[in-house]
Amino acid sequence: MKIGYLAQLSPELRTPPFDGPANHIRHIVHEWQDMGHQVLFLGGMGSGYWKSKDLKEFIPLQNGKRTIIERSIRKFQSLAHLPYINYFESLSFSDLVVGSMVYYDCLYERASWMSYGGLLAAKKKRLPLIMEFNGDPLHDLKSKGQLPGGIQLSISKALFRYTLGQADHLIASGEGWKKNLVENWDLSPEKISVVENGTTLVNLLQRNELANFQPKDPRSEIKISYLGSFFPWHGTKIAINAFAKLLRSGINASLIMIGSGSDLEETQRLAKDLGIDHKVTFTGALLPEEYAKILANCEIGLSPYCGWTEFSGLKLFDYKAAGLAIIASGKNGQPATLVHNKTGLIIPPCDESALLDSLILLANNRDFMASLGKQARLEAEVKHTWKKTAEEILSIITHVVELRK
Repeated sequence: MKIGYLAQLSPELRTPPFDGPANHIRHIVHEWQDMGHQVLFLGGMGSGYWKSKDLKEFIPLQNGKRTIIERSIRKFQSLAHLPYINYFESLSFSDLVVGSMVYYDCLYERASWMSYGGLLAAKKKRLPLIMEFNGDPLHDLKSKGQLPGGIQLSISKALFRYTLGQADHLIASGEGWKKNLVENWDLSPEKISVVENGTTLVNLLQRNELANFQPKDPRSEIKISYLGSFFPWHGTKIAINAFAKLLRSGINASLIMIGSGSDLEETQRLAKDLGIDHKVTFTGALLPEEYAKILANCEIGLSPYCGWTEFSGLKLFDYKAAGLAIIASGKNGQPATLVHNKTGLIIPPCDESALLDSLILLANNRDFMASLGKQARLEAEVKHTWKKTAEEILSIITHVVELRK
């Protein structure tokens, strides 16, 4: 099968370290290629558009010169303060897709805010369009203080709703996002499938390397990890506050925090203000090959989401593969990848006291802690490889393509 993988607003794929969205794209593309399928990626990064056959070599694409009409409309729009609809950018992206993808079977696109170039291209080429929904951009924009207002917000939402609605099928990366698509974007649940993410750590780490699979001195230091971004909804400051109280309770523990983001400096400052910075290590963003060994040496993994819709982040799958006892925010059956008291502990979002209680519970019952980590790892080996994720997505794509024939 020939698949066009699109991301009009793409995460950075050209240079490591890669964030979660970039790793998702890279793993899916490479797994499909390993299965023998032809995949061409085309996406917007920086100030231009790029294409790649292997996500190693990227070729810049020419957008074409702006016409007098386009320049005139843009100038009038700016002077008159008219709403922005991202039309010319989407049209340009559409033209690049049409020119680059000849005799393809389908277009597979990572949904992004006010970006409908993939939809225009699919209609021009009469190809099925399958869109991947990894998060509601409204939540992202609001959390970053970038949410538009007034008529601009109304138009933007209408465009995004229309784009999603016109796709042949949608693949949500978690049950929470499927619910979001149904309730917030008025989409039929029959049009949406859920395929959870995978993790490369299943292959990078063996069971005998994992801390929770090793005998432990009950007096030894407990190593706790956080992996992910540092943005307000990730709850990193909640983690720091709970960890400080854990230390004050007399528990011998250390915390390592892996990742970067706008809240990193504030989180570091909080650790220093609380006088626990000697017990907290901040590594910055790392490659999976780099943080795999760090997680393998830890016993507990934290996922303290706060103010977020979907609780099944990539970190959970990495934690499971590393055999960690996971403490994760969740509600209404989420995160679906964890079973409370079996493969992790699920606590209410934004609840610092519940996080502290769970940490104390695991610290005082190391057999239970090890059991959670072992069960999580065994499940990851069966359910959470990127190959399995790619196979499930491909099965849905194949079905959609067959229906269009």
